[in-house]
Amino acid sequence: MLNIVEICRRIKTGPTMDAESFDLDVVFANLRTVCEKHNIVYDPNTPVPSDDDLADRVFQAAVEFVEATGFWCPDTHTVAQFTADEVLAAVRDSRGRCVMGEGKDRYEWTPRRPDSDTPPWFHVGTGIFVSDEKIAFNLVKAYSGIRQANSISCPAIGAVDGEPVLSGTPLEILAAIRGVQISRNASREAGRPGLAIGNSISTAGTSMATIAASVPQFGLRKSDGWLVGALAEMKYNFAALNKATYLNSWGANVCGESGVLVGGYGGGPAAIAVLNTAYVLLGRLVLNADYHLVFPVHVTRGCSTPRDCLWPTAVSCQAISRNTRELVWSLGYIAAGPMTKQFFYESAAYIAAAIPSGLSAQTTHPAKAVLTDHVTPMEMRGAVELIEACTGMSRSQGNDLALELLTKYEDNIDTASVGCRYQDCFDIATGKPSAEYVNLYGEVKEELRAMGFAYKS
Repeated sequence: MLNIVEICRRIKTGPTMDAESFDLDVVFANLRTVCEKHNIVYDPNTPVPSDDDLADRVFQAAVEFVEATGFWCPDTHTVAQFTADEVLAAVRDSRGRCVMGEGKDRYEWTPRRPDSDTPPWFHVGTGIFVSDEKIAFNLVKAYSGIRQANSISCPAIGAVDGEPVLSGTPLEILAAIRGVQISRNASREAGRPGLAIGNSISTAGTSMATIAASVPQFGLRKSDGWLVGALAEMKYNFAALNKATYLNSWGANVCGESGVLVGGYGGGPAAIAVLNTAYVLLGRLVLNADYHLVFPVHVTRGCSTPRDCLWPTAVSCQAISRNTRELVWSLGYIAAGPMTKQFFYESAAYIAAAIPSGLSAQTTHPAKAVLTDHVTPMEMRGAVELIEACTGMSRSQGNDLALELLTKYEDNIDTASVGCRYQDCFDIATGKPSAEYVNLYGEVKEELRAMGFAYKS
């Protein structure tokens, strides 16, 4: 396994290149080459394939792509390069397990395979911004109260005492600390004080704020998990590497985070399947990641549920789960917002692509995760119940369900309702949903049950 000293040496000695040349002449060109070599072709009529050979070809293409591409560091304008043997050694040396949480809420996460009835890891919640600390508290308390939750995400705090939080300022550090403290108190009140926070730290946009707010006296523990994000595409800056270095030196859980852009410099669905797989390999090699968060998003539509996003999600999930022991959450960004039936249709399609393909999942994010307060516990509960329903489902069944669901929402993605804010469909004082939302969820759940989702309750 390469250490950070060697990674820095590769950055220092790698070839110099500007960003545009790297994007076009390296990333785009290399993806096209490996897709042609391994005959990786997108099939829009099969959003959830059951082709093991395709999955294995995608994995091999991803290894070759990482070897040919490396990653670009924007701070030095150089490319760090690696061999295929180094990539495969990192995968071979994978721990294949991650322990998160404390006490009664301590869980061990292990790998899954396609078509498996092995329970996935349930990561519940979002890092969507909220306008009020009471809303943040209510959300985390509700997430912690979901029985299946193995870990949670905490919302991002947008203001401190009414003052907007700006990145790189003292308020960012203060808001990051406050967000951790609110979340710990909320989980404690829900009776689950040891539950791991898996998206540390949602409020912190800089490595400085992340490191400052991560010291134990503010509430985080090394059994929580920290997101260390790549830049699109195949780029790591020193800020990300600084975070990874700090966390690995502490022995904390590191999450390699990546959101590939379908239709961006990576290209179309076939190339994106390779690129999404490559990010998991790179996260293991460069960050020494314990687990990964991947979320393919359409570059112009801003969500993960068009069929040209479902296919690369499913194929890359299968490539990873068949050929590695890496632990991965696949996260879907949904076009529709809270208190809309379309949110649950889109979520069901995404989860039917990811879970039968062998990975775990984070609960889907409403309204493209870009609108303040547009998230409630009801969407998280719905996603958890769908993840349960898809556990043990075959890829063929997932494909049939995805095709049926696409007929319900595919033509409405670009005009999807953003739905309601938390305060419009939940009571802030009690944390309870409106009767209207309870009834809507009951209706859509019965629709999905009739369609073939085997709900456990």
